[in-house]
Amino acid sequence: MNIQKNSSFDRPFDSLEEFVDAISDRLQCPVTIEDSNHHLLAYSSHTDNTDKARISTIIGRRVPERVINRFWKEGVIPTLNQSDQPLVIPQINEIGLGNRIAVSIRKNNEVLGYIWVLEVGRTLTKEDLTDLKLAASKAKNQLLQLNLQKKKKEKSNQELLWQMITGDTKNHPDIANQLSKIGLKPNQPLAILLFTFHSIDDELHKKLVYVAKTTQKINLLIQTVDENQLIFLVSPLFQTNDFNKIAKEFTDIFKAQVHERFGISDIRSGCGYAYENYELIKRSYDEAAKVIALKEIFTKELTEANFYHELGVFRYIDLLQQTEALQDMSMNPAIQKLQSYDLVHHTNLLETLDVILDKDGHLNEAAKELHCHVNTLNYRLKRIQEITAIQLKDPVQKFGLYLDLKLTRSNDLLKTTKERLQI
Repeated sequence: MNIQKNSSFDRPFDSLEEFVDAISDRLQCPVTIEDSNHHLLAYSSHTDNTDKARISTIIGRRVPERVINRFWKEGVIPTLNQSDQPLVIPQINEIGLGNRIAVSIRKNNEVLGYIWVLEVGRTLTKEDLTDLKLAASKAKNQLLQLNLQKKKKEKSNQELLWQMITGDTKNHPDIANQLSKIGLKPNQPLAILLFTFHSIDDELHKKLVYVAKTTQKINLLIQTVDENQLIFLVSPLFQTNDFNKIAKEFTDIFKAQVHERFGISDIRSGCGYAYENYELIKRSYDEAAKVIALKEIFTKELTEANFYHELGVFRYIDLLQQTEALQDMSMNPAIQKLQSYDLVHHTNLLETLDVILDKDGHLNEAAKELHCHVNTLNYRLKRIQEITAIQLKDPVQKFGLYLDLKLTRSNDLLKTTKERLQI
């Protein structure tokens, strides 16, 4: 090993910029340093022979989403996250990527960031790779200091978020002033996005934030965790009248990538509407929370729902449950009759009716879900109408029965939950 060359890293550096220049001088190649979420921290100069991926990273101050996604598919990021050894990455022309060497900057098993070296005009030797690994170990302390500063800012931002979603902070100018300090442009609409998981520990939290921050569809301002719920305060990247479409795209991509990369599929999402009046952020949170709460009960019916208006008739479930007159009324007699019949004859006519109504009378789709032949379903439907005397061709009866079935399920779940809590 060349001791003279290594000694270039054995001195204090005033900044990451100075340090990245020292690495570049040693390796005679362009170098960048990123944080663990692929945001650019420092970069050295380069010649006209640099590649498109590096230029895009410098201009956008973060690695382009298409590059990150390709690195995951090629196994580059997982390999870097599991090892402290430099990794050779051959060129990938489709994403404008030239030959690279990368190494993770880590403290024990925690990845703090990455060093990327673009091989221009030369190929790194074994001695170069050894020195690159040494440089990564030297970068650890500087990134730890940056992380401490970032965590202090995040804690302050999270306190502001909690004040907003609980209604403790209601003054729009004050909120706008505080958010401007973290880069929010004036008059930007804000919204709350929620995601619930079975549970969230520290390791999973980091992974989820990583996916959110590298999914470059939306401006993620503040994030925090409340038990098993991940809360995002977001704004659009650009002025647009179609924030709902952007939020849905982000939500779909976020859930898909969490599933692909970490094997987690039990995720529920809810999106609040975007408001330019920041005093209404609590309303946005309540809208997203209501979507998730109803999806917990009506998982099958509301799988595709993200926004409050997409809940359809289920928006009125809570109101109906709280209506005193409805609480005093008995269950729909048709439902009672089918429950009694099923209990005595060991059938599933009530479930059959529920599925038929869910499928809006499309018997082929209902038969497929119930795993029976359409002729069998026709027989069950005839028996249901004989027992209950209901007319499913009457839209008034049909809609009323559909709503009563959903209210019954909601009330049963609420009763079960209360009994479990009492135990």
